[in-house]
Order: sequence, then structure tokens, then C-alpha cells
Amino acid sequence: MSRPALRRARPADAPALAAVHHRSREAAMPWLPVLHTPVETEAWFGDVVLRSQVVTVAEEQGRVLGLSAVADGWLEQLYVDPDAQGRGLGRALLDAACAAHPDGLRLHVFTRNERARAFYEAAGFVLVGSGDGAATEEQEPDCTYAWPGASAQRR
Repeated sequence: MSRPALRRARPADAPALAAVHHRSREAAMPWLPVLHTPVETEAWFGDVVLRSQVVTVAEEQGRVLGLSAVADGWLEQLYVDPDAQGRGLGRALLDAACAAHPDGLRLHVFTRNERARAFYEAAGFVLVGSGDGAATEEQEPDCTYAWPGASAQRR
């Protein structure tokens, strides 16, 4: 099996991005309400995410296995297909996002998503805030994490 490659997402990737997004959320957060159909999620990736965020995919043998999306210093999305988890793809996507944003990144993660919180904390992100869920579409409490950036880590 070849090593996954990271590349910039293309419009034709929207169906695969939506599939990874759906499968990952379903596996990691079965308690989260499903608010959009797969068709709506695919349209959202094609019409919104790919146009407003820098989206990177982890791809192996032509198959998208993971994605990250960054906009204005915020890591908006990071998902890895459940069948490909545990192989370092999430960390590779996160490291690439951090390398592209040496002044730091922020992100939101649902409070109950303990595995993701541990992942970000292990990567050097620090909890800087929390919300009651009123600001999320899912009405699910969340946490805000910040990575101070490469320059801050060298001090």
C-alpha cells in the first residue's frame, strides 16, 4: 500500500469530502444530531467550504481518506475516515495546517469529543475557552483551543 499524499482539494473532491465528513462524525460522535443530508453536505463542501477555506486532503491510491480546512487562522475542519484512523493521517494534516500558519491556529471542538480534545492537546493546542452550545448549529457545548504558533514555541 502506498503512503498517503497531502494535496490541495479540488472541486471534484466535494463528494469524497462529504463522505469522509459524514463517516467520521458518525463514528466519533454518534450522539451528535444529523442536521443535513449527504446531498446537502456535498453541496456545502462544493459551494462554501472549497470556496472560502484552504482545504487539504490526505489521499491514497486516488481515495480521499482525510481532510483539513483552514480559514482566517481557524482550523474549521479536520476529519479522517474511520477506516484510516490510527495511521498518522490526522497528525499529518494538522502538522501541515500548523506549518502553513506559523503565527498560530485556533479551533472549536465539541466538549464531549474527548478523543479529538486529547489529539489536539497532544499536538500542543491549549484550551482557551468554552461555550454552552448556543452558538453551534448542533446546540452542542464546545471548547476553543489555540496553538500559539511555531515562533512562540521556539522562545
